[in-house]
Amino acid sequence: MKRGATVLTIIACVAVFLAVLFFYLPASWFRGALPAQVTCRQLGGSLWHGECLGFGFQGAAIGDATWNISPGRVFTGRLQGDFELRGGAVNLRSDLDLGFSGAGELRGVTGSVALDPALVPQLQLQQRGTVNVDLERLELAAGPALRSLRGTLELRDLREMPQNMDIGSYQVTFDSPPQADGGLPGKLRDLGGPFAVEGTVMLHPPNHYLVQGFITGRTAFAESVVREITLGAMPDAAGRSAISFEGSF
Repeated sequence: MKRGATVLTIIACVAVFLAVLFFYLPASWFRGALPAQVTCRQLGGSLWHGECLGFGFQGAAIGDATWNISPGRVFTGRLQGDFELRGGAVNLRSDLDLGFSGAGELRGVTGSVALDPALVPQLQLQQRGTVNVDLERLELAAGPALRSLRGTLELRDLREMPQNMDIGSYQVTFDSPPQADGGLPGKLRDLGGPFAVEGTVMLHPPNHYLVQGFITGRTAFAESVVREITLGAMPDAAGRSAISFEGSF
């Protein structure tokens, strides 16, 4: 074999080796690149089609994560694929199309998250319930920061501990475009329980929310709670009491 042909063969073999290495990069090689708040007991599979067994975030054990990312799209500056997170308190699945800055979209976001102070430190210790997620589309700006969303969020079986008091179930539907100031309006209603609720939820990026509406107790005890949280304000002609509260998430 001529020297030139030998060199070309070597180059071709090296190119094939590098291509195979690129497409099958072991995920375990990148353990050191994980953010400080993220832990993973065991990394398996490849960088593009892998799994993290024993995924943890900020010291809380979440479950197991799997992902599939298109290697070819990485050359265009995009992370395109899907991910799934499975655990006792968190079960989420989504398709993703994100830039390296965090800007992009999550589509078909479905699953559930238990309200647990161990997972969400902002929660009061006595609050319990489950958040069900069914979002057709969630758009993110660089950062990432919330830009728009379409779909529903449900808060199911909210209870106050240690009395185990039933507070009810509620749904917020986001089906309107963002407002001029970036606010994301949602329609709030109850799904049964001791309180009849209707109103709006306004999300203001990056992490502010405002809830406004009306509440009515369906039982004498529930109405007494309404009188307490509204500081004794008189209801309107329909028996509804106005509520308004805000915070951050």
